[in-house]
Amino acid sequence: MRRRVLVATAATLGLAGLGIGSTPAAAAEHRTITVWPGQSIQAAIDKADPGDTIVVKPGTYHESLLITTDGITLRGADPDDRNTVLVPPATPPPNLCTFFNGAASGICVLGQLDQQGNVLRQVHDDHIIGLTIKHFTGNGNGIFGYGTDGLQVRDVSSFNNGAYGIARFASTRTVYSNDSASGNKEAGLYIGDSPDADTVVTNSKSWNNGYGIFVRHSHEVKINDNSVWANCVGVLVLDDGQPGGVGDVQVLDNNSRANNKKCPAGDGPPTSGGGIALIGAVRTVVADNEVENNNAGGTLASGGILVLSSPTTHPTNDSVRNNEAFGNAPADVIWDGSGSGNTFTDNECGSSVPGHLCE
Repeated sequence: MRRRVLVATAATLGLAGLGIGSTPAAAAEHRTITVWPGQSIQAAIDKADPGDTIVVKPGTYHESLLITTDGITLRGADPDDRNTVLVPPATPPPNLCTFFNGAASGICVLGQLDQQGNVLRQVHDDHIIGLTIKHFTGNGNGIFGYGTDGLQVRDVSSFNNGAYGIARFASTRTVYSNDSASGNKEAGLYIGDSPDADTVVTNSKSWNNGYGIFVRHSHEVKINDNSVWANCVGVLVLDDGQPGGVGDVQVLDNNSRANNKKCPAGDGPPTSGGGIALIGAVRTVVADNEVENNNAGGTLASGGILVLSSPTTHPTNDSVRNNEAFGNAPADVIWDGSGSGNTFTDNECGSSVPGHLCE
């Protein structure tokens, strides 16, 4: 389980002081800038002011984009069809995001950072709508946000990227809505390194990734009305040992089925066959979900709904209630018995460990 962070190498690029992330003076009137096939999306972003909208006409664009200005809306001309497609350029752009990740990503939204990757100033209220982003291999991501506030990613498809489909780190007030993510090595939809995430993931689909929806080292996240399938784990809420841990997550009204892909051991143990897994989570609610046929078995993260300790943290005050869980192995609901204040009520399921967690 790789953890992508920005590290102290900016001076190597001659970016000491990192003016990147500064905001130009607001325009008197908000503009709509149209980009046609053969034109540069990045050129439109570079000349946009806060409040401007960039509309990209249908076509395939070989670009890796960087947004550091507040309040830009970048959208495809036909959001319902998502036929504005972003694929890697022949040569990765020599920008800060490429340098930190070691590969080109589809769209990077970056705040102002110091040379250690700490956020000096967030970039606010950028919206990305109605695009398809794919094939950013290596450590590339479909969308990568770092130091964002109010980032919205809506009606976006992110396919076959080397790390994450749609990811944001060290950010607040994020919305992922009606997105699709598939074939991404690490996770389809990711929320990380945010003690006050205040983030919503809703009405989205994530399949055939490492993890469908992955929350790590973050608090205040709501995951509702999503479908996840054919991942190694459908929804994973993980304490990875960083100070502050993970918790205050709501996992509500999701469908998690047949997440039986096999992820080999990497930074952590192998995983497969997990529907919804809380590992070291605190004050987390799992309610009204349908969890079915996650039954590959054979790893610690196998089963329908799991509440487990991490190496550093016991689950505490978690609530698992009103879920339907059937056809999962080795059991539909599993609790390792650790922690305190954890409750399991009104769950319709066929089997549990220990045996009293079903209705």
